[in-house]
Order: sequence, then C-alpha cells, then structure tokens
Amino acid sequence: MNHPKGSAEYINRLNKIKVLNLIRESGSISRAEIVKQTGLSAPTITRIVDSLINKEKLTSQVGIGESKGGRPPVIVQFNGEDNYVIGIDWGRTHIYGVISNLNGNSLAKLDVRTEVGDGFETDLKRVISLIEKLLHKSKIDKRKVYGIGVAAAGFINKKTDIIEYSPNFKWKDVDIKKPLKEFFNVPVIVDNVSRVMAKGELMYGIGDRCKDFIFINIGYGIGSGIIMNGQAFYGFDGMAGEIGHNRISDSSAGGLQCSCGKKDCLECYSSGRGIAEMAMDKLKFYPNSSLNKLEKISTQTIAIEAHKGDELALYIFNQAADYLGLAIASVANILNPAAIVLGGKVMKSGSFFTERIRTVFNREIIQQPNRNIELLQSQLGNEAAVKGAVSLILNEVLNFRV
Repeated sequence: MNHPKGSAEYINRLNKIKVLNLIRESGSISRAEIVKQTGLSAPTITRIVDSLINKEKLTSQVGIGESKGGRPPVIVQFNGEDNYVIGIDWGRTHIYGVISNLNGNSLAKLDVRTEVGDGFETDLKRVISLIEKLLHKSKIDKRKVYGIGVAAAGFINKKTDIIEYSPNFKWKDVDIKKPLKEFFNVPVIVDNVSRVMAKGELMYGIGDRCKDFIFINIGYGIGSGIIMNGQAFYGFDGMAGEIGHNRISDSSAGGLQCSCGKKDCLECYSSGRGIAEMAMDKLKFYPNSSLNKLEKISTQTIAIEAHKGDELALYIFNQAADYLGLAIASVANILNPAAIVLGGKVMKSGSFFTERIRTVFNREIIQQPNRNIELLQSQLGNEAAVKGAVSLILNEVLNFRV
C-alpha cells in the first residue's frame, strides 16, 4: 500500500475494496442496499460507485429497481464480462491455459503435452506460444487483459518469486515471472500449484460456504494449500503445505528415493509418479499380475486393474490410501480446519481409493462429539489449478493492486 494507515487515501481504498467485493458477491445490488450493508454514508457510496463505473470501469449500472415509496433504487453489478485474465496450469506432463473474463467464464482453452525430459526454456516457449494462441483464438482486445496467473509445482519463495527448487521438474532457481512479464507487458503472478488450487476452490468452489480448509493435491506429486479465514497461508517464506515431502514412518517403508533428495517421502508411495514406479518395481514379485500384460503402466491403468481385483494393483493403491489418510489426519489434527478437500488426477482413481482414505482419516483424526471435519472431493476437478491461476489476478483486481 502506498498510503499510511489512517490516511484519507488509505481509508478510501479500503472502502472501495469493500464496496467492489460486495457488488461482485451480490450479483446485482442497489446503492441503497450497499449503504445499508457497509454502514458507509450515501454520499460516500455515490462517490465510490461513480468511480467504479467511470474510472476503474469495474461496475456498471444495469437498471432501476422497484420503488417502495421513495426514489427508485439504482441497481449496479460487477462488470466482469469485458475484462480478462489468463490462467496457466504449468504441469509436469501438460500445460493447460485459459482466457477467462472477470466473472470466471472461460472464452478459450488450450492444452499441450510436454515431455518429462524437456527443460525450463523449452517449456517456457510452449507457454508463450500457448498464450499467443489463446489471445488469437479468443479475439479479445489485449489491452483488456489484466494479467497472467501461473500455477507451477515447486518451492516458491514469495519474497523473491523464484522457484528455488522443483522436485517434479528438476528446476533450480527458476524465474517464471520475469520473462512472461517482459514478453506480454502485463502483471504476472506465480504461485505453488497446490496453493493455487486451494485459491481456486476458495473463489469458485467450497469457498462460498467454507473459509477454513486444506486442499490436498494428489497428482504427479503431492502438495497442499492451506486456507485460513479466507486467506492463503504461506508460512515464513512461502513454502508452507509441502505435505508430500514428509517422511513415512512405517516398517513397510522400503527406503525409496524421493525426487526431493530425501527417502521415503509420502510422494514415493501415494503420488501418481510414486504409484506407477512402485508397480514397476513390484512386478517381478507378482508374475501373475494383470499389470504384466499392459503395454504402459500408469496410475490410471493400475487403477483400472485394481477395480478388477488385481492383487498387486490393490496392494499399491491400498498402501497409498493408508499413507494419505494418516498424513491428512496429522495435518488436520495440527491445523484444525473445517474441511479437507481432495483434488488432483490421482483422486479420479475411484471410490475404492477415496473410501479407503476416508476410513483411515476418520480413524486417526481427533474425534469430539461436536467436531466434524469434512473430507470432500474438489468441486473443480481438472479445472482447479487453472481457475486458481485466474483467481490470482482477479484477487489483485478486487484489491486494486493491478
């Protein structure tokens, strides 16, 4: 903030944020109702709403309401249709991008595959090309793009915006923000993919009824995003939520090497990468397993065979679920959220996997008569990361920081 707390400019900015967010959340609302709900004076509301309509162009007048004896109320609504955001889900095996308006409606989507062995520069070129194709496909005015939000896996230092290390990508000290900002000349915000998915869920999913939850992202790797009182929790330097790199303490843990450099991390046993690698390592001990007949072993194909009752496939998924249930319960016991939200591609494996996680979770969670921490599936599915990336910029718009 550029203005000292308590100054007229500071107070005006806070009031404008309050009014804009109320208008957006209400859908449409009269100026009189804004006065009533905010407690601000009618002249203050008139001044703020006029500015939002004529200067920032983030709201518009949409009509006159029904009179109840006095002057008919003027109705305003959030002007999200003609302003745009680009969201990028920069994954290990694919890059998914959307152009969305500020109402969260997607105008164009593109998904490109990546190769595991490709480096940062190669993937960066793919991202730039994807964004250019999105702009061309949507035919929008580039000047109306507020910014680009990016979800990426890795340990992102929020003080520097540098990805200090990404176990999934093998990146070290990578700066995503600078090249994209220079190329497209718009604000760019980069954050850890699991936290971004949690932000997406907050703005477009469970957030309409719950402001305290932990999003568990079970995909190629495993991470979590922590939402407390409607705000993302970052920790000291932005690396909070790395649940996937906590060590499994179990007699059956086999000393597996994790991509982060440690051994026996949760990711080694319960992530998409870990499940597939575990299956390939165990095949020689299960000669009759149907997995031996597959041309390609992946988390998806292992899940299919587990559904059919294959002994090895069931063993691997049950072990993955058991470790996840324990880890999630431990986090819940420490942070006491209202809910746990499960997301990521591995959570599409089937109800047998989800219910096994739930059983272990309920067994390990601290139980009290009036305490019920919900264990939920993500409402956004594969869109969680990219919608969260959109929300990174939208949140800046709603707080007048871009």
